[in-house]
Amino acid sequence: MPPRDSLTRAGFLRVCGAAAVGALVGKRLLAGMNRDLETPDAVRLQSWKVVEYPSLGRKRRTLMKVTATGGAFGLARPLAKDLTAAKEAIGNANLLDHEALHDRMTTKHVPSGQLKTLDIAAWDMHARLLGKPLHAVLGTKRAKVLRYGDVRPAPGDFSPDGYARKVAHYFERTDLKATKLHFPGAMRTSDGIPLKDVLATLKAVRKAVGNEKVLAWDPYPRSAESATQSPTEAKEILALMDDLGYAWIEGPLPPVPFETQIPKYAELMKSKPKQRIQAEGPRSPIGDGTPFAIMKQWVEAGAVNQCSTDAYIAPGVTNALRMLEYARAHPERNLVINLHWAWAPHAHLAMAYGEEVMPFVEFPMGEDFPKGLLAGPHLLAPQDPGIYSI
Repeated sequence: MPPRDSLTRAGFLRVCGAAAVGALVGKRLLAGMNRDLETPDAVRLQSWKVVEYPSLGRKRRTLMKVTATGGAFGLARPLAKDLTAAKEAIGNANLLDHEALHDRMTTKHVPSGQLKTLDIAAWDMHARLLGKPLHAVLGTKRAKVLRYGDVRPAPGDFSPDGYARKVAHYFERTDLKATKLHFPGAMRTSDGIPLKDVLATLKAVRKAVGNEKVLAWDPYPRSAESATQSPTEAKEILALMDDLGYAWIEGPLPPVPFETQIPKYAELMKSKPKQRIQAEGPRSPIGDGTPFAIMKQWVEAGAVNQCSTDAYIAPGVTNALRMLEYARAHPERNLVINLHWAWAPHAHLAMAYGEEVMPFVEFPMGEDFPKGLLAGPHLLAPQDPGIYSI
């Protein structure tokens, strides 16, 4: 699908449901990658150190530099500052055989921070060796992607009309066409709000911003991190959101424990809502850091058709790519992957897949992302080699 200069709410909803094209190639999920990966000669891990790049500014300047044979190097956010356990686990493995590297570290229980740091640095290294941005190595599909915002309620007493005014003002002062709403759900906790206020807020926001803005709801912050605990109330919320043209909801019900909540989510999906349903909630492995295996479990149970992950929270770029490639390879599931925040690795992944797999990226951006790549409502494709612009 060609890049688009703009995307209306109706168009956004249409591409969310569009079928991806293609099938798996090879024995591994990433073997085909929807294109043939150009792979340099094998490289082996030699050393690592945390380095400072003063030109990147105070918040972005610290990165882990991983050095391999032949002078190859890759960068990653230092989610761990010592990679000794990772080195012991991988031995003389090729850093560019990403799935094998990732699985070896997983099997040998490498601490999460080390696994993610080395996995991300290995992908950065792969792209630097080819002198290309990572999205070009994966196969660039578009030059820009629509981004969505984040509106949280002001401190103090919550009111539907007051929050709706804040959302309308947010759109007025930004160039965005889409945003996620962050107001509490009806969880009967100290931070929750009554169901009638949830419904009133959803209506008030749509009325305040008009019909062309893309809206979604994440029942957060504080402790009310799902829409409700009641399937009956969740169905009422979904029906209203469908009528109002909302694009997706995160956490209509609590996601845990899986054995009771997956069937409840599957029941919600049977009503064939127009919007996407994503599971989300505290103390759960499904959410911003969803691992591939957990996503696959929920999707194949017919419980969700949108999943979120994060290369910094979940295990690295390889995990995110597995999710994206699964969505691309299974068009019958109409699955969308929502990458949490637009960190530097996610900016590249967004450009390597079409709107039918990932129609949007989350804003605000992370500290490691150059703000010069924001253009109106869009995120532009990075052009520097690797993942990180230094």
